[in-house]
Amino acid sequence: MSLFVRLLEKSMFKHAMTSHKFMQAPKAWCNNARSLSCSNPASYGAAKRNLFMTNLKPWLKLTSIANLHTSYCCNNKPTKQFKKPVKDVPILSSFYEKRSQFEDKVENFFQRYTAKTFVDMAPEHIKPYLQLNRLDKPIGTLLLYFPCVYSICLATPSGELPSLYYLGLFGIGAMLMRGSGCIINDLWDRDLDKHVERTKDRPIASRKISGNDALKALAVQLTLSLGILLSLNSTCIMIGFASMILVVLYPLAKRFMSTPQAVLGLTFNIGAIMGFPAVTGYIDWTIVGPLYISCFFWTMYYDTIYGFQDVLDDPKAGIKSVPLLFMKDSADELKEKALPDRLEELKQQQHRIITFLSTAAIMHFVFIYVAGLPRFLDGPFILALIISGVKYAEQVIPTILA
Repeated sequence: MSLFVRLLEKSMFKHAMTSHKFMQAPKAWCNNARSLSCSNPASYGAAKRNLFMTNLKPWLKLTSIANLHTSYCCNNKPTKQFKKPVKDVPILSSFYEKRSQFEDKVENFFQRYTAKTFVDMAPEHIKPYLQLNRLDKPIGTLLLYFPCVYSICLATPSGELPSLYYLGLFGIGAMLMRGSGCIINDLWDRDLDKHVERTKDRPIASRKISGNDALKALAVQLTLSLGILLSLNSTCIMIGFASMILVVLYPLAKRFMSTPQAVLGLTFNIGAIMGFPAVTGYIDWTIVGPLYISCFFWTMYYDTIYGFQDVLDDPKAGIKSVPLLFMKDSADELKEKALPDRLEELKQQQHRIITFLSTAAIMHFVFIYVAGLPRFLDGPFILALIISGVKYAEQVIPTILA
């Protein structure tokens, strides 16, 4: 047994000294062990082992080998079986280290170079206008752009790539129209935003931009959007002008309707109707209709989740939403109820919300599948739907099981 311990110690010491990761380990370990030892060889060996294990642990994280070594030294038998982690295998340790460094670099890159970072770097007199258009939060532009992409892709003949011209044109249009919609929304809600924690710092509500300056910015963006719209065919032009009615009315829907998310769904997904005729020159309602309905339910899903962050402030500002519709009792009314009744009401609220979100997600997948049927989409299309369905399930199922 003593021979085994010495061989194990020797192999560990050799690994530590030869590994590139531990070349900076103090070379005085062995000298310290000799200085602490006496003429007794057993004492020298014990001192060497103790000093070796004490200094090696911070450098090597080979806990299993250390425990195994200690158990042999102290008890002359192993207390439990250990299996070396894959990351601690010398051959693979450098691979895992390099992968970890690469992941850290990617994460740091995306944390450093975000849309918000570039907006913060802008001159002070320009920054409020960029914030007014929500350029520091580009997710809204993407949510407006994706239905356009779906429609353009479904309009593309089989075996061909989608038109980069129309993808780029609708991308610029989505950015401009999203900014225009935000300005219209903030002009309508300038008095309401002051009472909501999430929106009180918006440029118009915080008076960083006056109403007249906001109207001027709106006029510029609508002019540019009109130029893009006029470059399309007559069918798209008529749809574009009709959609402006919904853009203007959405802020009012939050005051008078319990389901303003439905109006947003009708407004935000007009691109699902416009993209197809932009490519083909006509509207195929067997494709465009199901696609528009699918995107509508998608908007109902994500904007309902988004609305939960304002459920405490919306009643004070007189704003209605789907989350408030499912929460029959306000926070103050819940506090007045007995604890068992309060818990039962919260459980029912959760059940109603999860049922609604699950239904919206299922309808989204059903209708987008129906939209793809006339194009005889199968393999990659079905695989994409499955992957998306898994992502939806990852969001909803943990809440159900909680």
